[in-house]
Amino acid sequence: MGFWHNRWATQQTGWHKADFNELLLKYWPSLNTPNGCEVLVPLCGKSRDMLWLANQGHSVIGHEMVEQAITTFFSENKLNYSIEEKTTHKIYTSKPFTIYHGNVFDIESRALKVDAWYDRAAMIAIEPSNRGTYVEQIRRHTKPGAVGLLITFAYPQEEMEGPPFSLNDDQVTELFSNGFKVECLENIQLDDDKDRGLSFVTSSVFKLIRI
Repeated sequence: MGFWHNRWATQQTGWHKADFNELLLKYWPSLNTPNGCEVLVPLCGKSRDMLWLANQGHSVIGHEMVEQAITTFFSENKLNYSIEEKTTHKIYTSKPFTIYHGNVFDIESRALKVDAWYDRAAMIAIEPSNRGTYVEQIRRHTKPGAVGLLITFAYPQEEMEGPPFSLNDDQVTELFSNGFKVECLENIQLDDDKDRGLSFVTSSVFKLIRI
């Protein structure tokens, strides 16, 4: 994750948007999440989408490897927070937000059991070789019946060195084939991203249900 630490250190965080993600607003209501449930946001950064989820009445639990991203989220939103030191993690809390700082793959399974999760850019941020471990971590931290919203980004991987890494629909289906119900809600052509010199770019929205 040295790439992401460097991006934060040099304030190259252009992936963070001032507005809430349109696909989150469009599709989250269709997930029918329980009122007041806990929602996991892996590799959350300082995403404003966490504010929107909290405004829906959810408790938001983030995972983040870059500590600067966590402190920036709280400072930009004028939130006082407490810190609890664990063996492998720090836990930043300002209700309804709780953000774990450390290696997201090391958080013990008993620490979290959430009802829902939201992934806008986590799976495309990690090395493809770690995706299986990521899916297993989602399984360990969610309850049976938990529902997730996954937004992907796909392009010919040979045309650009990630991150973000390409994640196509077939890969999503394969990665979540064991223990999850997978439904593609929308596939979108992203013409603006062709400015990167890519021949095509797509984004897909998936509804995932942990069986």
